[in-house]
Amino acid sequence: MLSKDFLFGSEGGFIRLPVWGHIPLNTPLKKILAHPSFMRLKGIRQLSFAQQVYPGANHTRFEHSIGVYHLTKLILQRILTNPLAESLQTPPLVFDDSTCRLLLASALLHDIGHYPHAHLLEKQAPIYKGIPVFAEHESLIDRFLFGNHDRFPSIAEILENEWNVDPLEVAAIITKDPSSVLSKLISGTLDPDKMDYLLRDAHHCNIPYGSIDIERLVESFVPDPELGRFAITEKGIAPLESLLFTKYMMMRNVYWHHTGRTFAVMLRRLLQDVVDESAVAPEELRTLFYHGSDDRLFHELTRQLASSIFPARELLQAIMQREIYKRSITITPYCNGANEPIDRMFHLATDHRLRKEKEIEICIMLNRLASLDLKGHEILIDPPSTKDVFDYADFRELRIYPTRKVYLNDTRTTSSPYIRFDDFGESVFRSDFILSFERYTKKFRIVCRRDVCDHLERHRDAVTELLDTVDAG
Repeated sequence: MLSKDFLFGSEGGFIRLPVWGHIPLNTPLKKILAHPSFMRLKGIRQLSFAQQVYPGANHTRFEHSIGVYHLTKLILQRILTNPLAESLQTPPLVFDDSTCRLLLASALLHDIGHYPHAHLLEKQAPIYKGIPVFAEHESLIDRFLFGNHDRFPSIAEILENEWNVDPLEVAAIITKDPSSVLSKLISGTLDPDKMDYLLRDAHHCNIPYGSIDIERLVESFVPDPELGRFAITEKGIAPLESLLFTKYMMMRNVYWHHTGRTFAVMLRRLLQDVVDESAVAPEELRTLFYHGSDDRLFHELTRQLASSIFPARELLQAIMQREIYKRSITITPYCNGANEPIDRMFHLATDHRLRKEKEIEICIMLNRLASLDLKGHEILIDPPSTKDVFDYADFRELRIYPTRKVYLNDTRTTSSPYIRFDDFGESVFRSDFILSFERYTKKFRIVCRRDVCDHLERHRDAVTELLDTVDAG
């Protein structure tokens, strides 16, 4: 039996956020919002270096997390008040009181393990003795769920005593543990995380790409118990298209803006050299990032590196003074419409040691060809991300529950109540179209200090020939 008060009620308090307006509060929610582990999210910007391009992009993981909680609540309210959605609930996907509380807690805490610039550092730098210094933020769940604080119970205790949910189940959903049957409801093509950050990021960047009919999309949600996820009715096709196109436009104009990417590659190389030169111990770096804030981070690095002397230390000052490296060479990994990428470009994204070696080799080569005195950090490789940013695999299994008779290929009637989105035939946004989005947004870049740019471009052929020697394994 669902606790209506928990999902629909309010205790009179509200929190007001951009995009969604007044969000009702209750005591269990307020206890988590006031917890130090959750409050630390106020110091972590949602978009890392994007505020260097869009000064209004100073919103944080704190308000985003509340927004995802709010959207999840709207979705659950819709599922429980829509007769069609209610009739489609069958084990293991039944939205009872326990499931709703668990999903709300997971939505609120899905970013609890985040740290400054996590998305820039999780997979690409730095490496110490063959092991990444920083963990993926989802794997830090235990640190912040079960960690103790003076005068505060752990978040896990709040979940048990106030939310009546098992914190281990919350962690399983957030980390996408195969044992959890609910993880696809929080992460995927239709997840409330994506729905919130696309609108919120567009709002704070003050750009016109965040136009999604969220209300219409949420109204179309129905359970898909066979796949353990949400499906949509045909009414949700148009707003889903707008969500997918919005993500494409945001990737092109904000998330992978060349300025943000260049700051990211400068930070990654700086931290790799910090580790290589033993300027700061890996454990100290982890403490600085995991428990620090964006604004404090670089000032603390400046303090800790004050007595260190190594060439790449110049990158720290360049980042802080916005002396950004310049794009010099850009290559598309999927050249001339090819289905297979240039593997070495992606290999350099994952082989951190090789990437630094190639950067130094390019600098040495230019020293010889152009009589320069480069130290090895003035030219940096910015490989494309290996991450599937458009949830391609998840999108391929998305299904529609039609509310009218449907004919596939105009000849046969489907025998299944659910139809794959790709097979429904009412949208150009098929999975292969999404895959073309994915490929187009991925770029391989070489960036350099401004005074080196002309030399690098003059010897472009020699640089690309050097990169052709990369063994992609």
